[in-house]
Amino acid sequence: MWLNMASEPFHNRRAWIAGVGLIVGVCVGASLMLAVRARSFVRQANVLTEMVRQQEAEIRRLRQQIPAPVPPEQLSPLEREAVQAAAQLIERRIFPWSRLLQDIERNLVADARVTTIRVAPEESAPVDVLNPGRAPVRISLTVIGRRLDDVLQVMERLRVSGRFRNFQPRKQRLLEGTEEVEYELDVTYFPEPRTEERR
Repeated sequence: MWLNMASEPFHNRRAWIAGVGLIVGVCVGASLMLAVRARSFVRQANVLTEMVRQQEAEIRRLRQQIPAPVPPEQLSPLEREAVQAAAQLIERRIFPWSRLLQDIERNLVADARVTTIRVAPEESAPVDVLNPGRAPVRISLTVIGRRLDDVLQVMERLRVSGRFRNFQPRKQRLLEGTEEVEYELDVTYFPEPRTEERR
């Protein structure tokens, strides 16, 4: 058996130096990559900052070119009619169907259902051009209940909700072969609570 009796054990210094060199090289390379990426991020941030500055300047310039709003009393009758027609068209397009269906559904009772809903603008209701989608509308409903009391209960719940007013019954009949009652009525629906209800 061979024994190394030297005071210092044998070391492979080349492998040790190569390992340290490799570690140092990796660290230096990683540092250089991070520095390059950081410089790239700084350049991109500077470019974006300049773009934002230019866009803000363009927005300020465009705002200065917007003419002051014309009071309604200064519009001609033809212009007022065109504005009102446009407002009513927007009102129809953005009608809150999901809100209407939720308001009806939460007021149904177990033995009643709604089979048809037709919506028509309330001609006498003013349309707010700046806040569309809030004007009251006239709705035709067909409600079917197991008994007439079920239909009347639905109507009362709709009335108490504050969103439905001006009920006008149109037709009532028994469904053929059943004891169910079909009830047709017109009612005014308010997508937004009226001013006195908010207080």
